[in-house]
Amino acid sequence: MIVERAPAPIIEPTESPKPTPEEEGTKRSAKARRRSVETSEESKSAQPPKPKERFAGTWSGKINQGIWGDVPYTLTLAAGGSQVTEHSGFGTYTHPATSNGQTTTWKTGLLNEVTWTFTPNSDGNTAQVKANSPLGVNGSSTFQRGGTPAVAKVVSQFPIAKPVAEKPGFVYNPYDPTAKRLLDVTGKPSGTKVKDPSTGKMFIVP
Repeated sequence: MIVERAPAPIIEPTESPKPTPEEEGTKRSAKARRRSVETSEESKSAQPPKPKERFAGTWSGKINQGIWGDVPYTLTLAAGGSQVTEHSGFGTYTHPATSNGQTTTWKTGLLNEVTWTFTPNSDGNTAQVKANSPLGVNGSSTFQRGGTPAVAKVVSQFPIAKPVAEKPGFVYNPYDPTAKRLLDVTGKPSGTKVKDPSTGKMFIVP
């Protein structure tokens, strides 16, 4: 006997339904968001540390001041270099300053004849400081950020007169600070020795 076998059934592969345009857009948006988050995290970790403010802080060093030689100074600068406070053997004084973003400049002296320039170096911890005037001050030095060095007194055998703030060119008598008569030192360079007419003693123009 011959047994006839029925042919094997034909099974057509079933195709998964194609995603709709809306579903495709949702998938692409999700992938784009994941890539965006990953890129953002990588960029945050790759960012360099924030640099120090260029000018703000305390800077210390010694700089030549003419007849007084190298004088220790501590300079306290405001953010942006808009103001400078000097601490030295001459006293503590605050001056307005101007900055171009790279260098801060201010003036000191009885006649505002001393021009200071302060230029921070790229290392963020040192700065080039210059103090120049046509009357003999020609200092240039490197200052360090931070620290409060001991301020040395300017040694002189003659007292330094105190300027009259509201009257440029006039000083108080260093031998009689209570005297009502002011001393006229107009045109006298800073550091000049002048004789007190009432006592005959010498003093130094600030």
